[in-house]
Amino acid sequence: MELTTSGYLYLSADLARTRFPHDAVLATLDGQDLLLWPTSGSSAGGLLLKQRNAIGDRSVLISEILPPDTTSGNKDAFWDERRFTLCVPLSTQLDSHAIGANTTIENENGRWVVYLEVGFWEKTPDTPLKTTRQRIKDYPTRRDAEVAASWIQRSADRNVKRPLEGGLL
Repeated sequence: MELTTSGYLYLSADLARTRFPHDAVLATLDGQDLLLWPTSGSSAGGLLLKQRNAIGDRSVLISEILPPDTTSGNKDAFWDERRFTLCVPLSTQLDSHAIGANTTIENENGRWVVYLEVGFWEKTPDTPLKTTRQRIKDYPTRRDAEVAASWIQRSADRNVKRPLEGGLL
């Protein structure tokens, strides 16, 4: 998905149809993550998804809730089943501070879940290395999860800056 310089978020027709069938969303920030919740239509309030083209791609104006330092461009997003929301990370922390990333697969309630764990160098002497763990998505088969995990791992490896031998970045 794309975030424009004017503050519009573009969603593909498939994503809009499957996750936001009533063309309305609630949008909030959770730290550096933009969260979009589907609503039951315009009568429920929220922001309207506007059709951009004949294919059915949608856009929503979210400039009013974005932090001032938000950069435009392509954004990754994932569906958070636990919160029933689309999560769009706005931070570029992975590009600038991450030193390692690893995908893992776990079985949860008969579904195979892919997790991404990322290690970051911090400039604080008491805890110089911090890690985060993010649930990416669940899959019906282990093989599907393994394929997704390998794609995610390769993408993360391209974006991670490895420390120099014997020192920090």
